Amino acid sequence: MTHFRDLPIRRKLLVMTLTSTTVALAFASGGFLGWDIMQFRSQARRDMLAQSAIIAENSGAPLTFGDDRVAGQILGVLRVRPTVEMACLYQLGGAVLTGYQRDPGGACPGQPPAGSSYGWGAFHIVTPVTIGRDRVGTLYIRRELGDMYDRIRVAGVTILVLLLLATGAAFLISARIQQSIASPLLQLADTAHAISQSRDYTLRAPSGSNDEIGVVMRSFNEMLDRITEALERERQAGRLKDEFLATLSHELRTPLTAMLGWTRMLRSSRLDAAMQAKALEIIERNARAQAVLVEDLLDMSRIVSGKPRLQIGEADLAAIVDAAVEVVQPAAAAKRLDLKVEIDSRPAMSYGDAGRLQQVVWNLLSNAVKFTPPDGQIRVRLERDNGYTLSVQDTGSGIEPRYLPIIFEPFRQADGTSSREYGGLGLGLAIVKQLVELHGGTIEAHSLGHGTGATFEVHLPSVVPARGAALVPHRSSQSLPPSRVDESLLRGLRVLVVDDEEDARVLLETALTQHGADVTTASSAADALAEIERHPPDMLLSDIGMPHEDGYFLIREVRARPHASGGGIPAIAITAYATASDRLAVEAAGYQAHVAKPFELSEIAQLVAALGHTTGSRS
Repeated sequence: MTHFRDLPIRRKLLVMTLTSTTVALAFASGGFLGWDIMQFRSQARRDMLAQSAIIAENSGAPLTFGDDRVAGQILGVLRVRPTVEMACLYQLGGAVLTGYQRDPGGACPGQPPAGSSYGWGAFHIVTPVTIGRDRVGTLYIRRELGDMYDRIRVAGVTILVLLLLATGAAFLISARIQQSIASPLLQLADTAHAISQSRDYTLRAPSGSNDEIGVVMRSFNEMLDRITEALERERQAGRLKDEFLATLSHELRTPLTAMLGWTRMLRSSRLDAAMQAKALEIIERNARAQAVLVEDLLDMSRIVSGKPRLQIGEADLAAIVDAAVEVVQPAAAAKRLDLKVEIDSRPAMSYGDAGRLQQVVWNLLSNAVKFTPPDGQIRVRLERDNGYTLSVQDTGSGIEPRYLPIIFEPFRQADGTSSREYGGLGLGLAIVKQLVELHGGTIEAHSLGHGTGATFEVHLPSVVPARGAALVPHRSSQSLPPSRVDESLLRGLRVLVVDDEEDARVLLETALTQHGADVTTASSAADALAEIERHPPDMLLSDIGMPHEDGYFLIREVRARPHASGGGIPAIAITAYATASDRLAVEAAGYQAHVAKPFELSEIAQLVAALGHTTGSRS
């Protein structure tokens, strides 16, 4: 009998290919099937436990009053689950109050089982029914597992067919391999196998010849180059998506918190006329900010899907620039910015959507105002040059050269961390670029780097004879019942509130003061640490996303202090960063609780009271 090592390489390849293909597919398929069945059982178990808990929670009152009709209606919801064979409600003494059976001939057991069991034929789930802490009865549900075995049968047939197909394909391929190409192809196979096992896409197949095999080798390596690039793009996209979702949550929750909080304060009727006016101003300002965020998202969605809403007509670019300047003028004046506008000729008629063009100009101007420090300068110029050229130049923070190539990409921000100084979703410039290009124009950004300012130039090719033009307006929001204020709930507690957003700061200060607390506020981590040094509070409430030094920095500094100097102050993180990982990070940093924006003011007060009293930190 010929040993395997003495067989011709073609036979070796045939045997090895057939064997490895069959074994690998069998192991992979078997492993996957086993994993799938375990996942199916786990999911079915969680599903039934959740269903049992919901039914048990709703069955307390019918069991207490012996109302079998209502109890039967509650169990009747299980008709939508064909795998549930029966469900029975037992009174505290063990008597059956009512039951549900999928099959009309079925009947509930005389006594509920002692406990839940999860066999391979059926799940038996026993759940106590309680009201408060008092047990009033027992719920028993039986779920059969016929659907699991149906799943196994279908998967088994599929795996068998795939094994047969794969074995046949491997035989045909191996039978056609020629001696002259076996060695290079085995090298290629070895390289592919190594990459598959290690996921190291920097590996390359050796390519020495210039024949067809050499072409295959080089093509294979080029494919790996593209895969490597694609994986890097995918990783980058994943990072951008995570940053965007976290930023979106923060930017939506922050104004929502102020709106809901001040609305509740207004409806409590405990504010004087001046505070009512301030509350309405804050609500309106935050509602408008949220409307802009939502509109930016919708604009980006429409543009990406190829369905932007444009109302093309004659538009006066000079009037559009004037209107946009008028909108940002108050913000510029508040920062003492020198805003100068130069327009070559009036009217400056072009062809496009006047509202969208105003959106372009407003976005560029609002960015210039946002990123220019107080007492800075902004220059806006509109001139005729083979169409019209609009330039917006500022003396602001500038743009690092490495960000210039990606400045117009969606969700891109130079600083996406929780300590970033400027808010926003990173959509504005992406929308501007798309809108300009939809009008047949171009936009460019220029900057020499950080601290040198930036210039944005928009070129629109369309020019029409002067006649007339138009512009567009904007949007609005809703409300809940008032909650009682316990003026003694926080009496004697000194609370320090830290938030860079004045609206949120004032809201918490007002609400906690109404509950009897002595409240001090700080707008930054540095101010908060100085206040703790002067007079350690009984409780610390801090935002996480703050410029320069965020809430994580603050709590680390606090926990590093001696206990007698405030190192043990109970702390609550109140933040719009609301994912599970954010909660874990907050608690790991040293906060006792994580509260996501928007929140209920009464719940904040209760939490402050609970932590303040249990830690015994009253002065």
